[in-house]
Amino acid sequence: MAEKVNNFPPLPKFLKIKPCFYQNIDEEIPAPHKQLVRKVYTLWLMYSATLCVNVISCIAWWAGGGSPTNFGFSLLWVILFSPCSYTCWFRPLYKAFRADSSFNFMAFFFIFFLQCVLALIQTIGISGWGTW
Repeated sequence: MAEKVNNFPPLPKFLKIKPCFYQNIDEEIPAPHKQLVRKVYTLWLMYSATLCVNVISCIAWWAGGGSPTNFGFSLLWVILFSPCSYTCWFRPLYKAFRADSSFNFMAFFFIFFLQCVLALIQTIGISGWGTW
């Protein structure tokens, strides 16, 4: 049996750091749950893209005379929350469907709820919190 080589995140070959996780939805996830796991993965990609768009909009707001504090926080959010959301709520869901683990389901729902609360707070747009 061939050993599984980590393949996520996909990194260029010239970097010294290697991927941290093995992810293959087609191979590891049972057929009834593949579509759901793909949708949650797409949700994670959209969340990360939204954080990147937030950085761009904060740069534009800063260039228009706004405070650099929002840009700094938006940069912190994208650097901190993109990898943390992957490891803290997508990976537990992935592992829960792969191994039918109730602990991983509970971890996903708890952390995903907390992230939704944080996203709601950011949606309100409190000045100086890195949201535009």
